[in-house]
Amino acid sequence: MNAILSSKPHSFLEAARNYNALTKPGIIRLLVLTTVCTMLVAEKGIPSFGLMFWTVLGTALVSGSANTFNMVWDQDIDKVMNRTAHRPLVTGAIVQRNALIFGIVTGALGVGLLLTFANPLAALMGVCGHAFYVLIYTMWLKRRTPQNIVIGGAAGAFPPLIGWAAVTNDLNLTAWLIFAIIFLWTPPHFWALALYKDIEYGKAHIPMMPNVQGKRSTKLQMLLYLMLLIGATTLLTVTGTMGIIYFVSSVILGGGFVYFCVKTAFDDSPEQTWAKKTFGYSIVYLALLFGAMSLDSVTTLHFTQQNYLTSIEHEAAKIRSRQTLEEKQRLHNETDPTGGSEATSAERKPR
Repeated sequence: MNAILSSKPHSFLEAARNYNALTKPGIIRLLVLTTVCTMLVAEKGIPSFGLMFWTVLGTALVSGSANTFNMVWDQDIDKVMNRTAHRPLVTGAIVQRNALIFGIVTGALGVGLLLTFANPLAALMGVCGHAFYVLIYTMWLKRRTPQNIVIGGAAGAFPPLIGWAAVTNDLNLTAWLIFAIIFLWTPPHFWALALYKDIEYGKAHIPMMPNVQGKRSTKLQMLLYLMLLIGATTLLTVTGTMGIIYFVSSVILGGGFVYFCVKTAFDDSPEQTWAKKTFGYSIVYLALLFGAMSLDSVTTLHFTQQNYLTSIEHEAAKIRSRQTLEEKQRLHNETDPTGGSEATSAERKPR
């Protein structure tokens, strides 16, 4: 609050930018995208604007709160790493007490919005995602095990569950498959970053996979998780949930991801150029995959459902045609009990 009321020029805008930075807006944008797209899939169309607005806002606030607590807890290591040294708690732009208050208020507000305008299940998923990211990933896994990203990846997969629950008030197989997609996407995405930031993670004493098991092992595990990811994306089509638009897009995007990861696996340069490219592509991949998912749902071009409905329509048309012929024959017999014999005899009489 003191920062907001500072007499410096543009202090309010500066404070707003600093508090916004606490939420990690780049991550928030991707989480919001996955939430919106999942809501479209759950609705098989476009949900009401009010539901989408409050669900997205609630999800953004809860996620931003979790990211704020992450920054509060990681101040010591953020000072060491170049990529995080500019964060507002490190530079002193925001004091820890104010950051904690901001995190508590935004988190409580986000859960309240989900509870009020969506449903209790969506709010519960928000609480679970928040707790998983702050308690399990940030405070427990991150500094203790190279599997931090593997297990912690579940935290980023909760926003789609929030979106699905907001629309349907349940969590079915499709919802958990979407959860699995983000869960399996996280290791190749984040390990690509760790490959060319390994020195920084080493200075911060964070046991990232390249620092603990080496780059070669990390690259092989990236390929393993990528194969599992492609399998999970394909299951959405196999189960009949998604259709031709999604299927074609997932194959093309998955092929691109494989290409980048294979190039990374054979890149022995100190700069790890292909790891940087893979990290950038992984973000584009997830955004486009969920975009294709939502487009497919809106256009409702589903393989299994479409073929099933088409077969029903054809069978119904045959039944209607048969019933029409039978009805015509019945009416004809009622009006002409002789079955048309008189007309035939008349035609045979000589004139």
